[in-house]
Amino acid sequence: MQALTAWRRIGCVFLPFAAGYYLSYVFRTINALISGQLSSDIGLETADLGLLTSLYFLVFAAVQIPIGISLDRFGPRRIQSVLLLVAAAGAALFAVGTGFLSLLIARAMLGLGVAAALMAGLKSIVLWFPKERVALLNGYMIMLGSLGAVTATAPAEYLLRWMNWRQLFEILAFATGATAILIYVVVPERIMGRSTIRNTLSSVLGDPRFWRIAPLSAACIGSAWSLQGLWASPWLTDVERFDHPRLVGQLFTMSIVLCGGAWSFGTLVHCIRQRRAGVEIIVAAIAGLFIADSYP
Repeated sequence: MQALTAWRRIGCVFLPFAAGYYLSYVFRTINALISGQLSSDIGLETADLGLLTSLYFLVFAAVQIPIGISLDRFGPRRIQSVLLLVAAAGAALFAVGTGFLSLLIARAMLGLGVAAALMAGLKSIVLWFPKERVALLNGYMIMLGSLGAVTATAPAEYLLRWMNWRQLFEILAFATGATAILIYVVVPERIMGRSTIRNTLSSVLGDPRFWRIAPLSAACIGSAWSLQGLWASPWLTDVERFDHPRLVGQLFTMSIVLCGGAWSFGTLVHCIRQRRAGVEIIVAAIAGLFIADSYP
């Protein structure tokens, strides 16, 4: 398997995992588009919509450390394919849900099912691609995944002219199940030597390298995901008084900029590493810009 050509690695490893991350972004942001239909069809209040949307993030966050350990132990191919089947079942349940409880369970299943989408993709890049290409491919992975956020705005709005939200989730359930099968069948298994280091929660929390990056990452990435997937839609609707077409246009613009930023950042880090320079200053500068932009 180590003799795979570069293009076969792209087709058999990178793109299947990118498809899984793409779907995770669709599920992360789709509620912002269909919240009005959920309110009218199911009779959900604003607080119900907030809990329904945020539960995805709560479950997603709660399982990250166990999933990270599982990826190291069993590999991204098996973990991602199994979890995406859970996400497919969650999407199917969401499509037929008739009450708040069933939608809540479905949303929790979605959060669990796509919780490994990004990290499985990044792990596969580390396993299958040269070290000097990792930063560039990470940027491409996040860019392609962010297209899911783009799809969950204007393109999904166009589809909803021809179908209802239940039919849309049926399509997403089928696509997610197909991606799970694709990853399991197409992605080769990378046999790694058994590590002598035991990855446990205490070993992670006791590593000073974790504490150098985790707080900054949590503050910036957590805020960005919350803004895009949870707070932007109600804020723009209730505070800024955007009508639905203008809301969709704003969410579409945010998603396009996110895709471009992921590609630009990955390319920039790749160029800096080729010159054997540290990337810490770039990371700190971008984080500083993000934090400064958050102030009114």
